[in-house]
Amino acid sequence: MSAPLQPALHRQHVAVAAPTQLWLSAEGRLVPDPAGLTGIFHADTRFLDHAAVTVDGTEPQPVGVSAAGAGIAVEGLARNIAGPTLDPAVRVVQHWTVEAGTVRHSVELSTSLPALDCTLAVHLGADFAPMDAVRVGRPGNPVEPAHDAARLAWERGGRRAVATPGTPGARIATSIDRDSDDTDGFPSGHPALVWSASLGRGKPFRASWSVTLEDADAVVRAAPGGAAEDEAESRPGAVGRLLATSLQQLAGLRLATTRLPDAPFLAAGAPWYFTLFGRDSLWSARLLLPRDTALAAGTLRALAAYQGAERVQESAEEPGKIPHEIRAHELVVDHGPGGDQLRLPPVYYGTVDATALWLCLAGELSRTGRAPDAVRALLPAARRAADWLLASATGPGGFLAYRDETGHGLSNQGWKDSADAMQFRDGRRAEGPIALAEVQGYAHQAALEAAALFEELRGPGGGEGLRAQAAALREFAAGLRSRFRESFWVEDAAGRFPAMALDGGGTPLDAPGSNMGHLLGTGLLDADEARLVVDRLLGDELFSGYGIRTLSTAAAGYWPLSYHCGSVWSHDTAIAVRGMLAEGFRAEAATVARGLVRAAESLGGSLPELFSGVGTAESARALAYPAACRPQAWSAASAAVVARALGA
Repeated sequence: MSAPLQPALHRQHVAVAAPTQLWLSAEGRLVPDPAGLTGIFHADTRFLDHAAVTVDGTEPQPVGVSAAGAGIAVEGLARNIAGPTLDPAVRVVQHWTVEAGTVRHSVELSTSLPALDCTLAVHLGADFAPMDAVRVGRPGNPVEPAHDAARLAWERGGRRAVATPGTPGARIATSIDRDSDDTDGFPSGHPALVWSASLGRGKPFRASWSVTLEDADAVVRAAPGGAAEDEAESRPGAVGRLLATSLQQLAGLRLATTRLPDAPFLAAGAPWYFTLFGRDSLWSARLLLPRDTALAAGTLRALAAYQGAERVQESAEEPGKIPHEIRAHELVVDHGPGGDQLRLPPVYYGTVDATALWLCLAGELSRTGRAPDAVRALLPAARRAADWLLASATGPGGFLAYRDETGHGLSNQGWKDSADAMQFRDGRRAEGPIALAEVQGYAHQAALEAAALFEELRGPGGGEGLRAQAAALREFAAGLRSRFRESFWVEDAAGRFPAMALDGGGTPLDAPGSNMGHLLGTGLLDADEARLVVDRLLGDELFSGYGIRTLSTAAAGYWPLSYHCGSVWSHDTAIAVRGMLAEGFRAEAATVARGLVRAAESLGGSLPELFSGVGTAESARALAYPAACRPQAWSAASAAVVARALGA
């Protein structure tokens, strides 16, 4: 028997209101789907895995599904009920609405018949499957509900789901009823909410119910307030539509931690990363500046609340270090038949870049001038983060580098974190400790941002400690810039370019990759070097016409459907666009931004986590990567950069 596959997501329908998600199949059904993901999720758990509508014991024939924001509408026909002609006689319209902690579902029956009496039922099942099990296609264990005349309730391990009818006349049918003759054709033994429906031509029947979701162990909750207001909906054209859709997606991803409930941030993405991620949440906030300064301040505060205080090998915690991800429980992901497992503790610090990105965001927020009190309150955390930065350039050549010391953590700890992401042109995988090109750029900018911040906040006549720390940071940045120029630049037949990384022996990875785009705007490159990077990014090996490939087509390991070795990531391309704008390459930025707009139009009107690296010369449409998450925070936030590049 073959191993379970990770569910495909590209044809599914999703509605989110963090920390709650609804996933329906391509046909609009909420029943286990061997090819995709379905269910009602809350925090890091699937609560309901089954919510099937039947009319006189038969599910409606699917007709169409439309999703927008926190709602999904499903059209169907009850073909088991005959009319006087061959035309369908009964229409079934379902509306799903997701709120934080609640999912509402309504069903409307309408008919061309003069009169019709039938039985409408919604069959429900819960399994409380943890997200890491769902992610690798493992089934959950069904939970038998408690019930009374007014509700069904499932409970396991501090998690509770309660389903309640919203319209009168419903009865609860459970496993006890199935011993009688009154089964109504209920499928697979699921308990149900049942209505006796009477309708006729021009007189529809409507029923509704809702389920509330509670998780006593959750570390995240809905964020207060909403997204920043924007006039994007009134903007014409494809760019305006992309921006409006993306802002709507971002509104559904806003979260806060239970530790700091007044500090909003963006969950990394649905379905697998619905929590606080250092790198993802920070980049999302950066891409949205200066549009949403409250989100930037909240993200900084939320992460500072978990800033490292001591050295712990198991979690990769270090003093001053910003965490990688926060969960309620240990994350365990099986990597396949070899038996390898990824095991991450609930608060995991295995990231080489989040601390520098935190300082970059703090400096950028300060320069907006719109949150001075928030920035000043973050000064102690910023000083600790700067100390970590100064102490961490200990890899080969004096660069920031990483290596997993546990054997079950992330083997790659930059944004390209899959096991095969770091490789040479001939396909050989790099051995650690690995120093990533983009991380040196982040560190360079972070040092300068922090130095400027400390000098500004030092105030007249005091703060010698801040003065000394600022001087050390400027010296660090200058040395890093010089060492990078000496160690990272390589050359091939197309010219010079910065390598993706150095391996543990200090050897540059000689395959061109998208990482170099993250260097733009960090101050690490001079004008001539920036020109070389922009030209290389726009060359045929990396620019697909839809976005920038993660790995050059000339590399032995290139594959357009590889997660990090040939695909296009929306945020990765947008970061390069952002850098091009910062360096003054406006025409080039617009060219790449138009590619992302073309990709979005091919992929349902929004930007997913990633898509295939197949280019415009090979396909008239950007092709989906089936397992790509959506909405993904930094992908949706990329629309703000696209709009800026295109003057929208």
